[in-house]
Amino acid sequence: MSDNYSKFIELEKQHHTKLYSKRDYVIIKGKGALLYDEKGNEYIDCIAGHGVLNIGHSHPKYIEAIKQQVENLVMVPPGFVVEERAKLLQKLADITPKNLTQTFLSNSGTEATEAAIKLVLASNRDKKKPEIIAFRRSFHGRTLGSLSMTHNIKYRKPFLSWLSPHVKYASYGDINSVKELVNENTSAIFCELIQGEGGVNPAPEDFPKQLRELCDEKDLIFVDDEVQTGFGRTGKMFAFEHYGVVPDVICMAKALAGGLPIGATIASEDLYNKFNVGELNTTFGGNPLVCAAANATIDIIIEENLIENSSKQGNKIFSNLQEFAKDCDMIREIRGKGLMIGIEYRKRVKDLITQAEKKGVLMLNAGLTVIRLLPPLVINDSQVEKVIEVLHHISE
Repeated sequence: MSDNYSKFIELEKQHHTKLYSKRDYVIIKGKGALLYDEKGNEYIDCIAGHGVLNIGHSHPKYIEAIKQQVENLVMVPPGFVVEERAKLLQKLADITPKNLTQTFLSNSGTEATEAAIKLVLASNRDKKKPEIIAFRRSFHGRTLGSLSMTHNIKYRKPFLSWLSPHVKYASYGDINSVKELVNENTSAIFCELIQGEGGVNPAPEDFPKQLRELCDEKDLIFVDDEVQTGFGRTGKMFAFEHYGVVPDVICMAKALAGGLPIGATIASEDLYNKFNVGELNTTFGGNPLVCAAANATIDIIIEENLIENSSKQGNKIFSNLQEFAKDCDMIREIRGKGLMIGIEYRKRVKDLITQAEKKGVLMLNAGLTVIRLLPPLVINDSQVEKVIEVLHHISE
């Protein structure tokens, strides 16, 4: 390693917070589903920025869109009408259910969730203590509102005194567990239709419809957290499409702008009319630069059939591992949809992820015993074959 690259590692050690486990190399370049370090080592990126880079690294159409926008206009606040934001709002309306016509743009998944919480509260002003039902093993973010709905006590414990006491947790997939928590103060149900951080757990087939029916019966707001599952990740544009349901609110972020920070909270005009002017606002949300990036990202996903590739490549990995697992005692279960795949082992996976990295495949955990695969949707046949080969190797 050259002195320059060693210097970068030392600078991060000195000045970056100690909240992250760091690699001992420097990533200098990305292209498609690949990353390269300072030594020229190539990695298949099955982390993709934690499910952000659905269109892959350095897509030429994406680069061109950002270049053009930087040269024209980077930032004005939301009170000014700009072309790129208007186009993005229309695209989002086009790819979501017809009744969900209004979008609040923010900067991250946790902000999209916070906006949804405020939307629920604004719609239930008549209740003194409106309550929300979330789920065990759920993850909705780390700011105080979204953290209140994130089940893992590891994330919540240091901040419990500031978290909302008005969130109740049901058992995921168990509609009776949900019904037992509903009372006169219940206002909304927040759900990931495929839990990501909690272990890559797809909802049982009938569960989303049961939630939809319960929300209709009890006049509750059904909030679908698509932050990780959106934009083709699961082999559909959004995970709710697998289940034939229409949520009242959709939270999205991660892959929406191809790597630039964005969040979006989409709902009906009737719901958004519950807000008074000034009750929800943002400085950077929906700025022209990030909107140009999001427009390019959506176009690439649709025009290059990345949703179809997600389904195709995901099925290839899934079916291969299902067959392999029959004779592999180490693997307990394979779960997921599209290119959101969880492999649960009968042991902790930290060392397995390290072994895979040495073989040139970057993987992510989802808890202590689950390897999570979230590769770019542009991953090709030969790259998928190598991922499978490495998974076989580390699982033997």
